[in-house]
Amino acid sequence: MSRSIIYRIAVILLLVCTNALCQTIRNLEYQNDGLLQNLGIGLVQIRNVNKSIPIYSDRNLSKMQNGKIGTHVIPLLYKPDYGILFFSCIEKKSGFYKIAISKDKYAYIKVSENHIFYPWEDFLKNQVISITSKNLKTNPPRDSIEGKAILKSGNADDETEIIEVRNEWLKVKNTHNNQVFWIKWRDDKTLKIFLNLLI
Repeated sequence: MSRSIIYRIAVILLLVCTNALCQTIRNLEYQNDGLLQNLGIGLVQIRNVNKSIPIYSDRNLSKMQNGKIGTHVIPLLYKPDYGILFFSCIEKKSGFYKIAISKDKYAYIKVSENHIFYPWEDFLKNQVISITSKNLKTNPPRDSIEGKAILKSGNADDETEIIEVRNEWLKVKNTHNNQVFWIKWRDDKTLKIFLNLLI
């Protein structure tokens, strides 16, 4: 084979492989805070999960970018078969929301009736039906903030009510057994609990 043919084959393979890598779709979980590393000021819910999401790379909303979920865009909460699609909101202005789309990457979406903003406290109190610690050894339910660990606060599938949000702590009531406890819900970048919106 001549050098020219080998060179052409190498270039073609490189282009095919690069294109395949660029289009790799991540297998997203229901909760993707570990991939985002930014919880922001609240969440933006996309109400129509079956439509393409028009996202922009600038505040003026003039430069549209690829909004395909899983390729370039990672939602914080994602369960499309149940209509769940929430992005971490970094900034809220009168015409746009700045959202985290992956670690250290952001995009902008227009304010619209299809996009609903929830400050974290409102979301936790009004949208979450139960919570579970990601790690009971390092983040157990407690009798008070930084207090003594509670050995048994109920079952993982028990419904809970968020009574109070105090910085990174939640005061929670297990509605099954009426037990009240505190749990750390976040650190600087990620959630320390699983948020359950489904029964």
